Amino acid sequence: MKESRIRIDGFRMHHAILKEFHFLRDQSFERPPASAYVVYMTMLNQLQVEQNQRGMLKEYNLSYWAKKLGISYSTLWGGRKFLEDHHFVKEEIHEGLPVIRLKDVDKYNTPELNGVSLNYLIIPHALFETNILAEFVRTSNPEGIELLLSLLNQFRTGLSFSKTGEMEKIKQERTMKTLKLQLNKNAKGVRKTLSVLEALFSIEFTGIEIRGKQLWIKKATFSLKPECVEENTDEFNVHSLMAKLSNELTYFFDGHQIKFKPRDQIDVMISFKQEVMNKLNYLMDEDDESFTIRDRFMKTFFLQTMDQIGLHIHTEKQRKGSFHFYSIGAFFRMAFRKYLPGALKKIPYELIHEAKIREYIKTGQAPELHGVI
Repeated sequence: MKESRIRIDGFRMHHAILKEFHFLRDQSFERPPASAYVVYMTMLNQLQVEQNQRGMLKEYNLSYWAKKLGISYSTLWGGRKFLEDHHFVKEEIHEGLPVIRLKDVDKYNTPELNGVSLNYLIIPHALFETNILAEFVRTSNPEGIELLLSLLNQFRTGLSFSKTGEMEKIKQERTMKTLKLQLNKNAKGVRKTLSVLEALFSIEFTGIEIRGKQLWIKKATFSLKPECVEENTDEFNVHSLMAKLSNELTYFFDGHQIKFKPRDQIDVMISFKQEVMNKLNYLMDEDDESFTIRDRFMKTFFLQTMDQIGLHIHTEKQRKGSFHFYSIGAFFRMAFRKYLPGALKKIPYELIHEAKIREYIKTGQAPELHGVI
């Protein structure tokens, strides 16, 4: 099992999409305004809330974000209009309901199917608790947001290569010359921008000189503040698999024309975690390090259970003419519980036995699998 590490507590923004913003900035006369960046980030956050890997939002509320961030609705509406005009997002009808679709998010979330690389930065949730976005919108400073995203990209990369995972030891540097160019501001304007970013970053200045009545700074060093990070609690390495299975679930719902809310999808994944994943946390390969057999089993079991439910839906529609879930989450929970004992018999029993012993030694409690097989 991997040791816990520190990670940025936030949501993804794919680097390829950030490059599209940069392309507009560098190659066109329609520079993305600060409000466009802000609206796009709030949409990415909502994607995480709705657990939708396909880039489709059902419950996005621009008024909520205007109030939360202290930015006028009309300003954020202008940002959304920019995103729509430049095809970053579009509104469409899905299952009779209006949704917002973010371009290419589905493609970049499934790189193995689309021949692209998985490359993203993490935007901390703590950003929305600061005045950074409101201040950069108020002062029409998209360059400030671009610097913020550039730093976050480097911190995510730095953390992935860190052997210790100690955030306080990971620092990023910028010379004053670089900052002037990146922000398109004089030294005073740079210092004002950095003062806004201090809500998320600890910033140290080196090479400080007083020349006449002016303050000269040679270099700024940035480090992320503690509120941006969290302990990586994925002790059993299941987060990535959960995200992939959640994505498969949306395709299942759409394929069977089942109307669902984000809460329904979350309920199904909670049911799967409680009824299946938590029981298999200690099921490891013969090397006592890898989870290959466990992960392959869970993916296959999840997909086969959906097939069984799909068959039931088809049969009921033929028999009654229609089918409705009383509770989607509860229905899936019963199915997981019903089919798990039989499915587990396909795993070599010695691995099941070792998993039980491993869990008992670790917890001192009766193993989760004890009551199943």
